[in-house]
Amino acid sequence: MKIKISDDNMRKKLFYLVKNNLNKSWKEIGKELDLPKYTFERYRSGSSLIPKKLFLYFLNVLNKSDRVEILKFSKEFPDNYGQVKGGIAAYKINFEKFREGRKKAAISNKIRMRKTFTFDIELSPEICELIGAFIGDGFFNCYRNKLYQIEFSGDSRYDLDYYNNRIIPIIKEIIPDINPRIYKREANSVRIVFYSKKLFCFLRDYFSFTPGRKTHIVKIPEKILNNIEFIYPTIRGIFDTDGGVFFDKRSRYKKPYPRIIFQTVSENLYRQIVKYLTKDFKIYSFFNKKRKVYGIEIYGHNQLKKWMSLIGFSNRRHLNKIASIA
Repeated sequence: MKIKISDDNMRKKLFYLVKNNLNKSWKEIGKELDLPKYTFERYRSGSSLIPKKLFLYFLNVLNKSDRVEILKFSKEFPDNYGQVKGGIAAYKINFEKFREGRKKAAISNKIRMRKTFTFDIELSPEICELIGAFIGDGFFNCYRNKLYQIEFSGDSRYDLDYYNNRIIPIIKEIIPDINPRIYKREANSVRIVFYSKKLFCFLRDYFSFTPGRKTHIVKIPEKILNNIEFIYPTIRGIFDTDGGVFFDKRSRYKKPYPRIIFQTVSENLYRQIVKYLTKDFKIYSFFNKKRKVYGIEIYGHNQLKKWMSLIGFSNRRHLNKIASIA
């Protein structure tokens, strides 16, 4: 029997998690399983179905929640590709709808043009802040093998200055000839879009981000985690884009009481941030079962001062709030 994972991003997530959890290269994994490296690429791209025995081995590497998620998009086929017999009974996926969706917008199974870019740069606080902003508000994908799109989204009233004066200049330091397109829409939304294969490859190959929807799987890249001095600049970028500063003005407080807040649906990202912030801050962390959202709060005037000393903000949205009660 063979296994079909009907969603492109779920299939890529499976292979990403297996490699990450085993902490080995595909060459090393292939040697242990007596399979050539290119075979894994066929399975990862969806051009070949995954043998059931290998699929079960992969599932065994994952944690319970990841196994459940992958199984929702998995269906069993006989070896002869004939009529489907049985399947994973609890999960019925309409594969044709996924095919139609992929034709419109999903990432291509195969990127034919594999031009190699060499990024002769050193990791820096500025680059890590950019990566934090991408984790918070960014998205990238490849459409029809030729359109490479990277975008950031925000509120034009509060975030446009931040992107124009902070994030775009950092990107231009990496890729000098790149130019963004800025789209303003109703309800004060703004999109900063780059059409650039080089920036796409920078995110995918240099930092190992997976193209497509990243909401549930995004996390701080290992390249940054291996350089402890760059963790806080990354967290600054995450909170600049996806975090907030709130002041409780209830009468119980002599003056507005500050709270730095952050919420995410990515458990991996949540655990990473909690791990590093607890080294210097007293934090309140939680999981909202109803909304399936993880949250982090840092509260109090002393902790706000410490935050500004160790991490800080680059986004005027937050800096103006802090200045208003100083």
